[in-house]
Amino acid sequence: MTYREALAFLDSLDVLGIRPGLDRIAALLARLQDPQTSFPSVLIAGTNGKGSVVAYLASILREAGVVAGIYTSPHLIRFEERIVIDAAPIGPDELAGLAAEVRDAIEAGRRAGEETPTYFEATTALAFLHFKRRRIPIAVLEVGMGGRFDATNVVTPLCCGITPVAMDHTQWLGSTLAAIATQKAGVLKPGVPAAIGPQDREALEVIRAEAAGLGSPLTFASDCRIVPAGERLPDPPVFGLTSPSGRGYDRLALPLRGAHQVMNAATALLLAETLGRSGFASIDADAIARGLGRAVWPGRLELLRGRPDLLLDGAHNPAGCASLRAYLRDHHAGRRVALVFASMKDKPAETMLAMLAPLAESLLVTSLPLERCESAPVLLRLARAHHPGPAEASSVREALPIARRAAGPDGLVVICGSLYLIGEVKKLLLEQS
Repeated sequence: MTYREALAFLDSLDVLGIRPGLDRIAALLARLQDPQTSFPSVLIAGTNGKGSVVAYLASILREAGVVAGIYTSPHLIRFEERIVIDAAPIGPDELAGLAAEVRDAIEAGRRAGEETPTYFEATTALAFLHFKRRRIPIAVLEVGMGGRFDATNVVTPLCCGITPVAMDHTQWLGSTLAAIATQKAGVLKPGVPAAIGPQDREALEVIRAEAAGLGSPLTFASDCRIVPAGERLPDPPVFGLTSPSGRGYDRLALPLRGAHQVMNAATALLLAETLGRSGFASIDADAIARGLGRAVWPGRLELLRGRPDLLLDGAHNPAGCASLRAYLRDHHAGRRVALVFASMKDKPAETMLAMLAPLAESLLVTSLPLERCESAPVLLRLARAHHPGPAEASSVREALPIARRAAGPDGLVVICGSLYLIGEVKKLLLEQS
């Protein structure tokens, strides 16, 4: 199997869509000799911020000299971004070889009457197989959706994290915050410690109840004492922190923008402290501070300087849009903003537009070459209720120069609504560089 054939094989499974459940992934992993049992792991769930927590923790482990496997989704430009060891994405040849093994296992399962795994399940199995072959000391795993029935939830982790729970994926996870929190809390395991990001009361009650039933000890990012550097939190954030353990960090300087990143960093810090007590002694205060300061997580309030500046943010649900709105008001008030927006069909696009459109002088909606993506004409109709003069572009290639002209050299082009949109913009910028 070649690299291109590997990607085509995985893409062929995408038509199966999203099907929560653990039976398919468990059967597939059994045929692959259960690679997920060959390494310890950290499992991170939540609605928004889980990828940032993964990025912070991965960077901390790297600074501590621990060569960790990192599994995240989705990718922005290349599939290989999903499966990383230390800072190196899986190589094309390795991907092709492992994909062939996964394909053979799936075909054997089909012959035995087993249900075909989804794209995400096959990708998860491939990642576990890669980590096993490389004999990594630990993996950091981002839950794809939900938690209780997510393909990553076949591991028994050393510790878990749950970032803020918000309304998203309601057609699969439930129509209330409590129902969604029940799915997210499914990553908790008996006796396994967990770090919990800030939560609404309804979600917190569910998480506490689940943890109590399992005997899972919890620590809370909100219990960290935060002292901003200066009268207000700078951009990016710089602050001092004292954790619930009593350990103090005089100056933590984050590379990721937005006030919400303080709690994401605190959640990662709590997980790192737990790992430091669980056999990874090289994770000390210095490694934590350096790791937080060197984390990389593209497409999340990523500011690209130019004339005009570009702000890329994957904000793909109302909670993400709220963080983006707060950031623009706190740090870019008074600037001329040109907003480029696209969204998937399963997202509440009108709610998202209602939150962001009033901040923009210019609003341009567009679409992506994906079946899941909402069409530009539909987004334009929704936008008209929240902006006096929205326009549409047929593609990102058409939208970007229009938005740059609308913002002017001293303005700000904000591109948001979908990580897939951010990926398309990044591909275009690479092409033009």
